[in-house]
Amino acid sequence: MTITGANKEHRVYRADCGKVDPIVAVVESRPFLRECIHRSVQSALSISVQTYSTLSELGAQTNGELADLVVLSLLEASSEACASALKDLPEFASGHPVIALASTNDPGLAFAAIRCGAKGFIPVTMGFEIAIEVMRFILAGGTYVPPDCLLAPDQLGLPAPTTLSRLNMLTGRELSVVQAIQQGKSNKIIAHELNMCLSTVKVHVRNVMRKMNAKNRTDVAMKA
Repeated sequence: MTITGANKEHRVYRADCGKVDPIVAVVESRPFLRECIHRSVQSALSISVQTYSTLSELGAQTNGELADLVVLSLLEASSEACASALKDLPEFASGHPVIALASTNDPGLAFAAIRCGAKGFIPVTMGFEIAIEVMRFILAGGTYVPPDCLLAPDQLGLPAPTTLSRLNMLTGRELSVVQAIQQGKSNKIIAHELNMCLSTVKVHVRNVMRKMNAKNRTDVAMKA
């Protein structure tokens, strides 16, 4: 039986309440972590949980229709892996609520995930019961980021409100370029880390400077 077929079997109406059983899709490339998340979430929520290695596999197996909640694991992922996952996120976030699961309470990563369409950001430093309640909240239609990301943006490295309005004009790819510029990386290094052509990076830099009204790369780093 295919994974899609298994999903369809779970997609049934409950006789006692007339509602469709929700399905959670867990996306994690590493088998051990994938199974740990699968078993934990399924046991805590008592609902069907299906697993996939990538967002692309999820889309191919389900035709983008079956998951009520997608848990995208970014646990201990490299910056390149995070950038790649977030690049694919917008097309899935438009049809499914997505939670980004991260190793730490990283405000920059939280902002990038929400910017790309995620409805929630859960660091594994959070208590397990709280994380499960966050999943229930998002399944019910809510949006969640850790309070630290909202209460102390200047201390945690988040952009100030006036800067947020500028960054909201940037695409996910452009945000990745801005973060690399802040780290002092050259265009060649950015191209290598983000798997882009050098000419494409230069186009992104020009677009970022125009949107942020920045005179040069240093100005971009300061305004971001």
